[in-house]
Amino acid sequence: MKATIVKRSAVVGLAVGMCATAGFGSAASASVAPEGSGATATAQVRPLGDISGKPWVPTTLRSATVNGIRVGPQMMDGKIVSLGLQSPARNSIYVCQQFVPIPGGGVIPAPDKFTLANTPWVSKGNTITISKIQTVAGAVQLAHSFKVTTTKTTRHFKGNGIPNHPIGVFPIPSTAAAYPYYAALPSSAPYANAAEIPVLPYDLDVTVQRNPKVNATPTCINDLTTGIVTQTGGAWHVEVAPNAQLQIFDPNAALPTDRCFGHPFSGMYHYHGYSWKCFPNKGAAGRPSPLYGYALDGFGVYGPFGENGKLIHNTELDVCHGHYGWIKWDGVWKRMYHYHVNNEYPYSIGCFRGTPAMPSAGMAH
Repeated sequence: MKATIVKRSAVVGLAVGMCATAGFGSAASASVAPEGSGATATAQVRPLGDISGKPWVPTTLRSATVNGIRVGPQMMDGKIVSLGLQSPARNSIYVCQQFVPIPGGGVIPAPDKFTLANTPWVSKGNTITISKIQTVAGAVQLAHSFKVTTTKTTRHFKGNGIPNHPIGVFPIPSTAAAYPYYAALPSSAPYANAAEIPVLPYDLDVTVQRNPKVNATPTCINDLTTGIVTQTGGAWHVEVAPNAQLQIFDPNAALPTDRCFGHPFSGMYHYHGYSWKCFPNKGAAGRPSPLYGYALDGFGVYGPFGENGKLIHNTELDVCHGHYGWIKWDGVWKRMYHYHVNNEYPYSIGCFRGTPAMPSAGMAH
C-alpha cells in the first residue's frame, strides 16, 4: 500500500517541525547523578547508531507502579517504519513523508531511519529505568481552560492546552538535572536553546466525528498532535523526534520529560510515553481501563487494560495501535474500534483508522 505523499517546499511539517526545540542525539555532555549515588557522572548524550535494518527489540521499563497499576515491563523504543514509504506496521509509527530544503535550493525526503539514544536511563540499547530519567522537576499549576461540546454528529474540544494537573518547571532552571539535555539543543528566537522554552497557552480547537467510521486504508500521521486527553485538557504528540542532524529518535529515550511525561514544543505542553501517569482516572488493576481521550479521527483512546482487565500488548493491537472490543462509549457499553495507550512503542496512536480532523492553526506544526 502506498502512503499519502505530502510535499513540502519549506521547513515545515512533522519531521522538521521539532528540530528547533526537540533535537536529540547530539554529542553533548550532561552531568547526571547515577541512581543510588551521590556522585556526579558525565554522560555522553549520543546516538547508538542506525537500527532501522535490525530486528526490533522493545525497551524494557522497570519498576513502574501507580495506584496499583503496573505498567511494565516493555515500554520504550521501537522501530519507526520508513516515513510514508512503507505500509503501516505494529510497533511503529506510520508518518506521512515530509520534505526538507537543502542549501542551494531544492528539497530532499526527510530521513526514514531510526536511531537509539544513548542516555543514562537507557541500558543495553533497549532498557529504560524510569527512576534514572533526569526528570524535569517541579509542580507548577497554570491557568487551565478546557471544554467538550457534543452534537448528534460531532465532538468539539476547545481549550488553552494547559492541563488540569501541575507540570514541571519550564523554562528549565540551569541547576536542574534535566537542563544539560535541553540546553544542548537549538531553538528559534527569542530562546537561546531548548531549555529556555516555557509552557504557554495556545488555541486548542478541534472538532472530531462523534460516530467515526473505520476506513479500509489507514491514514498516515501528518502533524504532531495525534489526540486530545479529555481527562486533563492536554494533547498527545506523535512519538517521533528528529534532531538538528535529522536523526530520528523515540523522545522518551532521548530527552527527559516532567513527572507527567510531558514537556513543551514551541510552548505547547504535550504528553509522551507513560502519558497517563498524572491522569485523574487512570483506572484500576484487574479492571478495564476508562476512556482517556480521543484520537483526531474521533475514536476513543483507552488505558493499558483491556476488557478482561489484563494489560494490553501490541500483539493484540493492529498497525494503528487499536482494535475492536467492548468499551464504554457515551455511557453505553458497545463493541467498536478504539485505541489503547499501553507500555509498548508507539504507546498510543500509530496511525489513524478513521479520517483525522484538521486541528486549529494554533495546534498545527
